[in-house]
Amino acid sequence: MRRQAAQRLVAAAFALVAVLFGVLLVSAHAQASAGVDASEPFSLLSLGGIARAWREFWAIVGPGGKLHPAYFLEHKGHLVIEAALIVVIVYLALQHSFKVHPRAEDPLTEKEIDQLCKEWTPEPLVPTVPESERIEPAVITGIDGPYVYVQGRKEKVLQMAASNYLCMAADKEAKDVSVAAVDKYGVGSCGPRGFYGTIDVHLELEEELARFYGTEAAIIYSYDVATVASIIPAVTNRKDIIVCDEFCSYAVQAGYTVSRSRLRTFKHNDVADLERVIQELEAEEKAKRRPLCRKLIIVEGIYANYGDLAPLDRIALIKEKYKYRLMVDESHAFGVLGATGRGACEHFGLKPEQVDIIAASMSHAMGSVGGFCVGDRTIVDHQRLSGSGYCFSASLPPYLAVAGINMLRHLRACTGAASGGPSGQQQGDKGGSGSGGAGELMPKLHSKIRAFRTDLMRGVPGLKLYGGGVLSPVLHLHVAKPVSEAADAAALRRVAELMLTSGCGGGVGGVLVGVSQYANIEQRRPPPSLVMFVTLGLGDKELGLAAGALRKAAKEVFKQ
Repeated sequence: MRRQAAQRLVAAAFALVAVLFGVLLVSAHAQASAGVDASEPFSLLSLGGIARAWREFWAIVGPGGKLHPAYFLEHKGHLVIEAALIVVIVYLALQHSFKVHPRAEDPLTEKEIDQLCKEWTPEPLVPTVPESERIEPAVITGIDGPYVYVQGRKEKVLQMAASNYLCMAADKEAKDVSVAAVDKYGVGSCGPRGFYGTIDVHLELEEELARFYGTEAAIIYSYDVATVASIIPAVTNRKDIIVCDEFCSYAVQAGYTVSRSRLRTFKHNDVADLERVIQELEAEEKAKRRPLCRKLIIVEGIYANYGDLAPLDRIALIKEKYKYRLMVDESHAFGVLGATGRGACEHFGLKPEQVDIIAASMSHAMGSVGGFCVGDRTIVDHQRLSGSGYCFSASLPPYLAVAGINMLRHLRACTGAASGGPSGQQQGDKGGSGSGGAGELMPKLHSKIRAFRTDLMRGVPGLKLYGGGVLSPVLHLHVAKPVSEAADAAALRRVAELMLTSGCGGGVGGVLVGVSQYANIEQRRPPPSLVMFVTLGLGDKELGLAAGALRKAAKEVFKQ
């Protein structure tokens, strides 16, 4: 339509020029006829007549002529032009919004519409997954301590694919208080926190979290992935700077993408590269004389994609040196690291005021659902108006909040943790090796982690354990001699399948483990890995069964 309108406009302009030229030529002919002798013949049909008419025409429009622009402007002709421009401006100012005129073409007939619909082939909403990459997830039908029952199998299998670190998901006391909460509040809140979805147990859980971490305030979210993905865009925008590890989890990637901040990544767990990136940013800011903005470093206490620990003590020094803010995702470190289970920050001796934002999932060690953030009251209260996951999602079901409260009180009782600040690793290191007293919960879990990692470090055919003896319950085993991403993933899936189906003896049908999967939209994806989690409910027998099943399956797949 726009092309046709432009063509019409050009044609009209040419027509106008032709008419004006014709008028001027005729007028020149008239003047030439009047100024010559009547006995001298003059006609536009002859070459002499055309030449004479052209001379007369040029005498009118050329320099000194009455239609020349200079003559026109000298006699206040500019007033006419200015008046015309004012009329045009007023006309345009009084016009309403542009209205699209109907197309000049005839509308399609019903037959043509039907034919186009038959010829149209819609693209799939999601890409087609090759048959070799399709995974049938194991369906759990029952739980028996560290074992589970899988659909289609009679024997129980060892559960090592769940991050239920403190076994709170099936804790009897947690189930009892949750059932009582269901009787009192029902199963859902059916409303966001800012309207009619706030229940007293939500406020109680936030108070417990703030008291446990020794911070001014806390806020809970109803979905753990949305927690970090909501916090980051709530505290940063496109004018700010974010520096994060290149292999942060999907939740962090979603958060900084939504924030539209200027992003820089540093090599995985490389503090020297972190400082290099910050120095480059500082030099760039000074060179371009940009105004001050918020600057945020984002790391994970225990990286979900690799299972290693971020060196928070060294990162905190860099943060203070360059005046950055620090955000730590403690999802896999909460309830696992530190003398009292406060996470990697406590493990590295950081005080609450040294970390600006601490976030974590409640679906791992807490055995519940959702996520939380603790920190300064200003930061927390800001999220109540700007955190999309908080403002636009139904609040956490009350019984899950009660389960979280029960877990925090249980953790405080079993670790001897006082309210506020890191109670110090000295307190946890003095704990005994029993199974129930105060101060013994964390050392017991840590001993299981060290024992299993030490066993796997002795060697697994065709696989290598990432992180070695690091104190992390998240274990990623990569292919020792990688071929390609697809081939390595297929081999690892075969290992997991054999571990589940080969049997371990003693009434145990196998070991349930996971294989890492990453979305195509993730900017950086680690290599495929076999994923296992060490939990408090695993004894020496179960850890031995898992290591034996892993070596047996890996030996068969990699023929070593």
